[in-house]
Amino acid sequence: MAREKQFNEAAVLEEVADLFTSHGYQGTSLAMLLDATGLGKQSLYNCFGDKRALYLKSLDCATARYHAVHAQMQAAPSGRVAVQRFFDHVIGKCDSAEAADKSCIVAAGLLEAVDDPLVAQTLRAKWAASHEMLRAAVERGQKDGSVRNAAPSAALADLLLALMAGLRVNARADFGAARQRRAVDLALSVLDTG
Repeated sequence: MAREKQFNEAAVLEEVADLFTSHGYQGTSLAMLLDATGLGKQSLYNCFGDKRALYLKSLDCATARYHAVHAQMQAAPSGRVAVQRFFDHVIGKCDSAEAADKSCIVAAGLLEAVDDPLVAQTLRAKWAASHEMLRAAVERGQKDGSVRNAAPSAALADLLLALMAGLRVNARADFGAARQRRAVDLALSVLDTG
């Protein structure tokens, strides 16, 4: 008879995702993973696989947190408001006292340039999904008139992704919410130019 697991896999994965988000793939050691989860090495590997498998699951876990933001964007009355809601969420996270909230696991992973083809492909796919989410909101705004800039929606989404990544870096430099908000307001004004 198999022994029943004595831990909550979803909760453990949340902890691990935060650890990878804060320290990166290479900066997260096995000792850190064991300490954060309270599991033994064998239990961790039996449940989640090796470090690579755990990182890939952490990517899914961390990016799933944006499903609620995506739903808020979809429910927004206009494309411009959808973009604003995305950045309101990012600023809120950047202002958190938690180190993992100040970072983006995907941006950090791309910057780290993890030398693993599957990890690199997964990171690029997740970044592309964020780009598409922002591109769709911009295009929606162009169609409903709330985004007056007629530049290609993909190019504007490139700019918005760069803004998001920069906000995460600024958060690590302790810029503070008011300063971050001013930067977002200025950057998003590009959407309002005809």
